[in-house]
Amino acid sequence: MQQTICLIRHGEVEGNILLLDRRITIGDFNNLVIRIPHEPINERGIEQVHSIIPRVADLGLTSLYSSPLLRARQTARILAEAVQVPLLVRDDLYELLPAPLRGPHQREHTLKGAYIRSGIRLGNPFTRDTETALQAFRRIRRAWQEMTDATRTNFGIIGHQGIFRLLFTWLKVSPRWKLVEEDTSNSGISIVTRDR
Repeated sequence: MQQTICLIRHGEVEGNILLLDRRITIGDFNNLVIRIPHEPINERGIEQVHSIIPRVADLGLTSLYSSPLLRARQTARILAEAVQVPLLVRDDLYELLPAPLRGPHQREHTLKGAYIRSGIRLGNPFTRDTETALQAFRRIRRAWQEMTDATRTNFGIIGHQGIFRLLFTWLKVSPRWKLVEEDTSNSGISIVTRDR
């Protein structure tokens, strides 16, 4: 028999649909970073979550784990109620947040350029004022290990694109796990299996 773990990205939030070519100041970008954990799913996000309920119900999940960020908790609550499984919020499943930018607060970049500069800071292991990609990778791997050591039943994780992509880099080379399906779009479902 196989254990199936379902990784579900949260429903759409307004921050997912911002125009990347728009101009933004460093100060406004840094304020955007501060607001990310508190942003709720929008109406389209709610519809996306409801549209995947039948598929999630067919996976035979015994529980759902959720990131503590609002968008993930809202998504998880809808799914947990629909498929009638317990919901557990884990602080270590939060998203790898963009790094705040340095420089004059009025300096402008495109939003895409700001995200690229932020990503460079996240990739630098010497960045000290925010969690780096390497630190986030270690965090999510520890969380994965704890959850999969605790149970051999099928379960789901409601989380975020950045964290899931970090996890995928490890799962793709792990001899114990098979990444069967990879979808990090809003309300996308990725499937990971292992032999029990």
